Amino acid sequence: QSAIERIAQRAACEQERDSVLIATWPAAALAGWLAGSENRIQQSVCEKLLAANVTGEQLLCLRKGDVSKLGLGTLGMEVRLLSVVRKVRNSHFAALRAFFNAPPSCSSCSSCSSSSVAAASTIAVVAAPPPPAAAAAAADATERSSIPHDFKCPISLELMEQPMIAPDGFSYEEAEITTWLASHDTSPMTGEQMASEPLILNKSLRNAITAWKEEHLRRRR
Repeated sequence: QSAIERIAQRAACEQERDSVLIATWPAAALAGWLAGSENRIQQSVCEKLLAANVTGEQLLCLRKGDVSKLGLGTLGMEVRLLSVVRKVRNSHFAALRAFFNAPPSCSSCSSCSSSSVAAASTIAVVAAPPPPAAAAAAADATERSSIPHDFKCPISLELMEQPMIAPDGFSYEEAEITTWLASHDTSPMTGEQMASEPLILNKSLRNAITAWKEEHLRRRR
């Protein structure tokens, strides 16, 4: 039994189990999972990932630049896929950390001890980045995951400072949507033609973000 399978056995639910086993999935299994009701990734996107032979292990390493190269169509599709990737990546490495940080069930047993070492080596090869990078990635992922979805710019996926309402009805970080509109006349979320109208500051959203940031900083102290 592989280390990944042993970790998956400890999963509290099916979603957690999938987030562990995803590192072993071939492209076809990954495409089927992404198209499922839990993720709701469009069939056309799944077909492009399958055509590119993207496996589960590779999906865990996908970044924004990689997704853009796949040519998924609209930015809305890219944002949805990146959101799923970030969620499953966080869950995957959280399960790995919990497994290897847990005290051994029989520390005096040499076979269990050697098995744990072998499992750790296997995981390092299969999915985990180098220790320093893993720690930094985990901290960054935790920080990002705490940001409410509505507070993130759909283009950069970063916390907005100056949210502006565009003619398509979505709110974007001012710098990001300004850069986008300099070379596009379509909505980055829907791909449809966007009216040439001025951007409007979303004051209520900006106030909500400011309040959240203050509360978030207070809790970290």
